[in-house]
This record gives sequence, structure tokens and C-alpha cells, in this order.
Amino acid sequence: MKVVYLYNKNYLGNIIISGLPGILSIILSFISIPIFLSQLTPELYANYIIQHSILTIGMILNLNLGKLAAIKLQKLKSKLQKEVIFTSIIGSIFIGIILSGFTFLIIQFFFENKNFFEISVSLFYGLSVTIFYINTEHIIKGLGHFRICSFSNFLFYSLSLSLPAFLLLIDSQNFLLLDNLFNISLTIKFFSLICLVLILIKKGNLIFTKINFKLFEDFKIHSKWMTLTSFYNQIYDYIDKYLIKIYLGSLMLVTYSVPQQIAAKLTIFSQAIIAVLLPQISKQKNNLDKRNTLSANLYLFFSMISFTLLITLPFYDEILSWWLKSSYSLSILKLFKIFILLTFIGCLSNIIVSFYEATLISKKNTKYETLTIFPFVLGLIMCVYFKNVFYFATLLFLKELILIFIRILSIKNYITNFKYLIFYIVSFTFAFILSILNLDVFSYLASLIFLIVLLIKTPYKLIINEFLMSSRFSYK
Repeated sequence: MKVVYLYNKNYLGNIIISGLPGILSIILSFISIPIFLSQLTPELYANYIIQHSILTIGMILNLNLGKLAAIKLQKLKSKLQKEVIFTSIIGSIFIGIILSGFTFLIIQFFFENKNFFEISVSLFYGLSVTIFYINTEHIIKGLGHFRICSFSNFLFYSLSLSLPAFLLLIDSQNFLLLDNLFNISLTIKFFSLICLVLILIKKGNLIFTKINFKLFEDFKIHSKWMTLTSFYNQIYDYIDKYLIKIYLGSLMLVTYSVPQQIAAKLTIFSQAIIAVLLPQISKQKNNLDKRNTLSANLYLFFSMISFTLLITLPFYDEILSWWLKSSYSLSILKLFKIFILLTFIGCLSNIIVSFYEATLISKKNTKYETLTIFPFVLGLIMCVYFKNVFYFATLLFLKELILIFIRILSIKNYITNFKYLIFYIVSFTFAFILSILNLDVFSYLASLIFLIVLLIKTPYKLIINEFLMSSRFSYK
């Protein structure tokens, strides 16, 4: 009997669905951040930022069990899928409780009574929920439930951070509220996790069945490389905030974090692509299909986002001044430009890393990040010595710039018009650097040249074929 496999080439809709909550997240952040700045002291807001940064350790502690399950689901029949889902859920519960407890004890041992941030049992609870959520979210994506995942991600990553700000508007003098902002956020996160689990049960994907030990075999082979990459990302993405809080103080952390938080919203669009790209490439066996899929996703993201960023570049000053009002400064503007540039480059890197993971060659990415981690740590030491937040931001930018070229070169055979993509990245970076250095006229000229080349040389046919053509069937 012939089995029919559907390769949905028209998955642009799934990317849009995955990204829509991100648009709402941007709107919420634009509203909530000024409220936090006006209603909280720098110490309270810095504490809130650090507590949520600690929860991101869950990106390491989940051990990528859910991501491996999502990749494996693409190649299994229904019965085995249920075994893999059940196994990963049970594994996530044990991992969450054990590793969260261990991490909480370490945090308590080193930071209690140091007044760097508030330490309570809520951190243990938050880490456990985060680990369980991340693994469950990957399973939901692997099953193709993008609408459900988009809604839960909006609750978990956005509303949970922003809603406390609106409660402050009601009563900012309520000490009970001020002491429980983080707990309110955790309650929303827990609710989003429950939604995902209930959906899996309702759809019959999560049932009590036998443990799939083959998943643990794949886990032993691939998880260590994915987890090591996650560990490096934790250092790259969050250790700067910890160091700034400790050595430069709460006020400087807030100045540094506000532009970083807004620039980080760019990752919403790359993550929307990755949510669909990872399972799509996982089930493709033909290298040409993988090449077309990866290239189309890279060029779609690059062309749309780079065009928008450069067109709006002259207006960043007015937008930030209007948005932050009395909290605005030229330092925030300069930091914002640096963070926009490094986040954009980081988004491209993340798309390539997802290709590594989908093709089970994440070991390659781990090697690259291992080579850069030691120079990066030395750079952090220099940043702490000079106590300058711009040095921290510049260090992050240099790290992203180096890694994007290393990663692209490693998979150049999977990228259409490889040399043009290199040119795009270099010219876009050059235009932004000129703006950061206040050489605005030269920046506008470089931007104009870049946009002309981009409009002429973008592989529109490739993008249209990948995202707008009808679904096709293949038979085995």
C-alpha cells in the first residue's frame, strides 16, 4: 500500500501565524516599558529584569529533549509519535524538578544576602515551569499546531512580562503588588503551560503509554551538543546584564536593558521562521530541497527586515524620544542602534543554527562557539575593568559578526547566491556603523546603494516558489 506524504510548500501562513503574537508583544512592550520606568525605582525594575533573566537558564536546563522529540516526530507514525511525546513529557518533569532545585541551591549559596537581586522559592518554581514549557512548546511545533503555540508563546513570553506594568497603573503604591510582580508573571507563565498540556491531551497526542527508550539514545548522541550551544548562548546573551548589575549598578542596567529589550523583538520574526523551518527541513531528504528551503527563508527574512530597518533609521531619534520622554538620552539611542544591528545579525545566525539542528549537525555549531567563548570572556573582563556599557554592546556585536561569517561559510553549498548574501551583510553592517558613528550623510548614501542592490538581486523567484506555490504530493 502506498503512503501519501504531504510536503506543504505554502507554509508562509504558518510563519505569519507564528509571528503575529510577536507583533502584539512589540506593542505591549512599547506601552509597558515606559510604565515600569515611571512607576518603579531603578532597583525594583532591575530586580525584575534580573529575575526574568535567571529564568532563561531554563533554555539550558531543558537539555533540548523537546527539540529532539520534535525532530523525531517528523519521521514516525502515529503510535510511535505518542510514545515519543509521552517519554519527553515525563523526562521534562523529572529534568525540571531536579535541575531547577540544584540551580536554585547554587544561586542561593552564592548570592543570598548579597543584595544583587531578590532570591525566593519563586525562582525554583519559575525555572521548573520554564523547562517544562520549552520542551512542550517544541513538541507542539513538531506536531504543526502553530496557532496554539503562537497564543501560548504570547502569554508566556510577552503578556507575563507586560501585564504587571498595567497593574501598577491601578495602584503603584500597593506594597503587596510591588513585592509580587514576579509572582504575577509566573502565574501567567504557568497558565500558558497548562494550556499546552491540555491541548496535547485533548487532541490525543499525549496519552499514557510505554517509554520510548530510543529517544534517550538520540538524546545521548545529540543533546550534549545542543545543550552546550544553549550554555554558550546563556553566556553570550545574559551574563552582560548580571555583570552590569553587579559592577555598574541598577540605573546603568536599566539604561542598557531598555534598548536591548526593544531590539530583541526582532527575534520574534526569526523565531517565527525557525518554528516552521525546523520541522520542514527535518523531513526533507533531498539536499536541493534543503538548499531551497534554507535560502528562501534567509532571503525572506533578510530582505524584509533589512529594508525596514534602514528606511526607518533616520527616525530612531524621534521615535525613542517620543516613546521614552524624560527617560530618553543619547546613550539609549546609540545603544539601541548597536543592539538593532547585532540582533539582526544574530537572527540570521539563529536561522542557520536551526538548519544545523534540523540536519543533526549541531556539533559543528558547538565547535564554532567553543572557539569564540574564550576571547569573549576576556572581552567581558575588559568591559568590567573599564565599566562602560558601550563596550559590552560592542563586544556582543563583534561576537555576532564573527560567528555569522563562520556559520555561513560552513554551509555555503546550501545557500543560493552565497556571495550576494555576504555582500548584503557587509554593506548593511557598514551603513549602520556609519550611523552609530554619527556620520549620517555617509550612512544614508551607503543605505541607498545597499537598497538598490537588494531590490535588484534578491532571488524573488526562489522566495515565491517556496512560500506561495501550492502544496504538492509525493508517493512512496
